[in-house]
Amino acid sequence: MTRHLLASFLILVTLTCAAASQVVGAPARVRVSESILQGLMIRKVAPDYPPLAKQAKIQGIVVLKVRISKSGDVGNIQLVSGHSMLAPAAIEAVKRWKYMPYLLNAEPVEVETNVTVNFTLSDNPPTEGVVGSVPGGIPDGEHGSIVRSQDGTPRPAVPQRVRVSSGVAQGLLIKKVPPQYPQEAKDQHIQGVVLMQVTVDKEGSVAKVQLISGHPLLAPPAIEAVKQWKYRPYLLNNIPVEVETQIQVNFTLAQ
Repeated sequence: MTRHLLASFLILVTLTCAAASQVVGAPARVRVSESILQGLMIRKVAPDYPPLAKQAKIQGIVVLKVRISKSGDVGNIQLVSGHSMLAPAAIEAVKRWKYMPYLLNAEPVEVETNVTVNFTLSDNPPTEGVVGSVPGGIPDGEHGSIVRSQDGTPRPAVPQRVRVSSGVAQGLLIKKVPPQYPQEAKDQHIQGVVLMQVTVDKEGSVAKVQLISGHPLLAPPAIEAVKQWKYRPYLLNNIPVEVETQIQVNFTLAQ
């Protein structure tokens, strides 16, 4: 009888320890990629472009490491990279971002990720249209012209090239080739974002790539990969036009 009770006690202790180990093993915080969290975003506040940075024509990307609470609030922000005149505005904006809770095994957990904030000045060249985040035409106040059809009815002229946001271009992407991570960059634990300005032709092929910023070891493979990307033609007044946009390629080493 005593031996039977001792055996039962040992089994109970074993099961209790196993359950406790599972609880202890549950992560209090997980690392999640920026692309996954974009799908959970419910409020994104755009940063105010610092006037002094505008005057100095400073552009670039600010990369921030953030911690998101179980309720989806941004609670902790650390600067990873970015111009000193742009970083404070990016941090202030990201503080007000809001996400849906990230669930792990049906339970909300804290999340750690990187976010990128892009500061770009528009030079608005008079021979081109400028398109914002919604495709379909030239917004009021932007450059365009009016021509008359054969019946004398005025209609907007279709520019040869328009500038669209990266979000609009992303929606047209049909083939995305990932870059090859350079072994030398891996060995040196180099990570970061490569920012490029690209021209997409009327057929949706990448015709031109210009480097804006990025590590010298990461930029070449990013450019080679983007040259192979393919888009659906961008239509303006039902006519395909060339597109200028910016693309960022993120190099991240798995932890």
